[in-house]
Amino acid sequence: MCPRAARAPALRLLALGALLWPAAGAWELTILHTNDVHSRLEQTSEDSSKCVNASRCVGGVARLFTKVQEIRRAEPHVLLLDAGDQYQGTLWFTVYKGAEVVHFMNALRYDAMALGNHEFDNGVEGLIDPLLKKANFPILSANIKAKGPLASQISGLYLPYKILSVGAELVGIVGYTSKETPFLSNPGTNLVFEDEITALQPEVDKLKTLNVSKIIALGHSGFEMDKLIAQKVKGVDVVVGGHSNTFLYTDPGIKAEINEWRKKLYNYSTQEVGRTLVYLDGTTQSCRFKE
Repeated sequence: MCPRAARAPALRLLALGALLWPAAGAWELTILHTNDVHSRLEQTSEDSSKCVNASRCVGGVARLFTKVQEIRRAEPHVLLLDAGDQYQGTLWFTVYKGAEVVHFMNALRYDAMALGNHEFDNGVEGLIDPLLKKANFPILSANIKAKGPLASQISGLYLPYKILSVGAELVGIVGYTSKETPFLSNPGTNLVFEDEITALQPEVDKLKTLNVSKIIALGHSGFEMDKLIAQKVKGVDVVVGGHSNTFLYTDPGIKAEINEWRKKLYNYSTQEVGRTLVYLDGTTQSCRFKE
């Protein structure tokens, strides 16, 4: 992956992983994954502001498309996955309300997506149309259960898991979404967000009974929950997560340097240095647009 593209907001968590399941006749799978893209379709500067110097632009859906195509040509078995929060974050979403998301994800030929909390920012109706109805790929969450009149309306539009044929092998992808979503977004009262681990285990067990031996947990609950899933859900081979924007490959030297600089800030960050009275606009629409 090109180093400059790796720093772009929309691509910063695009990763290439080659997985090898030991067996008679070794089989390799390349996993490409994005998360928390937040409608960042255009290229930006390196600090995520407007790009004014073309030679220093990074990210954007065009670069992502180019890199994905390049890897697909080079590798025999490739999956492109998204771990949620494609919705919200730029003027693109404000104007197109998710139509831009599904259009470009279809163009990129994603293999699966997990629902993130921001996918509910325009309510369930804003999730169903355009995303659930128009996506050419499965959208997953095992721990979201519909009830009441919504159950029949949304039935089959998202799934707990999907089995994909990759070469001669079956790969199971099981999805999950933060159980905190009702407090973070607008899913309404007819969706129940269950505990991730409790909901995932029976779905993974079901995949095992279907002779699926390669299982990916794809979800949007944050790094701490991702680690718990890896530890506690038996049968999961790989966890691909989003939500907390945790960068997993921190250079030790850079980290040490940051910590050294941080020491000088401690006294300032632990003192009250001013007081003001402000009006808090706590409407959901305002918070979702500005965060």
